[in-house]
Amino acid sequence: MHNLYAALCPRLPILALALLVMPQRQFTAVAQATAQKETVENTSATQLPEKDSVRIREFYRLAPQIADQVWPGWSRTLAPLLLVTKQAEFLTHHSNPPQDFKKIADDLYVRPRQFSANLLATFPAFGPPSVIVIGEAENTDAKTSTPWIITLLHEHFHQLQDSQPGMFPAVTALGLAHGDETGVWMLNFPFPYEKPKLVRSFANLRKLLLEALREENDAKFRQLADQYRAERRKFFGQLSSDDRKYFSFQLWKEGIARYVQVQSAEAAAHYQPTPEYAALADYESFGSYAAKARAGTMQELSQADLAKWRRGVVYSFGACEGFLLDRISSQWKDGYFKQPFTLDPYFEK
Repeated sequence: MHNLYAALCPRLPILALALLVMPQRQFTAVAQATAQKETVENTSATQLPEKDSVRIREFYRLAPQIADQVWPGWSRTLAPLLLVTKQAEFLTHHSNPPQDFKKIADDLYVRPRQFSANLLATFPAFGPPSVIVIGEAENTDAKTSTPWIITLLHEHFHQLQDSQPGMFPAVTALGLAHGDETGVWMLNFPFPYEKPKLVRSFANLRKLLLEALREENDAKFRQLADQYRAERRKFFGQLSSDDRKYFSFQLWKEGIARYVQVQSAEAAAHYQPTPEYAALADYESFGSYAAKARAGTMQELSQADLAKWRRGVVYSFGACEGFLLDRISSQWKDGYFKQPFTLDPYFEK
């Protein structure tokens, strides 16, 4: 996978995907079968590393300051988090920690590691609400503190998505699993990524989308936006009903989460971090990161290849559709959860 995509794209593992479609009793069985249980061999493993503690505190300090600027009502969403280190897992902001967790500080619990140390996903690990399960910055694609915190905001938006009434049954009702009860269909759905006509159509569509986003003249922008709507209808018109539902769902869920990630970075541009955070060895100002977040996603889309990247194209493509919607339909967020799993209504004229 292209390096830029690999650096920006959060990965959703099979176990996490399964949670979106299976009952809690089935999840328990799967978790027990797949968990990599390890014993904490010394007392240092039960202490949250200081740099991780600083990062987590900064996330919880930043998120409520910018959330509602990025998405209406987002600040009301619960944000339980499970940090996975090489030896242990630390749970915070969870109202009912499972019994195998030991309390070690106020609102902080620990247990021996069960999940992968480089995991990055959001799912109802212990039943609702969904929990952000994430490895330390150094063990994820983020690598350093500020990109890691902005990635947490991407995952926190998934918590908002998952918290909508009836969300998981509604995903099942899409009818895309075709008998698969593990959730793997979300990764392995047989979408015709390599169909030559579709590959060419997508390449033209993403080129037109970027051209519209880069146009500053209002009249020319409106013209390009109209062209984009027409080409978008042609692209989706080539798809079967299930293929269209699948690609639309991915854009709605992962593409808009990337959009929110970029918007969050920009909203945090003038955020003043705590002295402890600014003193971290890998510190990067939020303003510095914000300056390159949007351009990085647009650059990623300019190189996106449907046949090679397959499902991976939805992150930058969906994010850029979000950027476009900000310019053509300022109220589009109002209907996002009222008509879930598709962005189609916003591109109709």
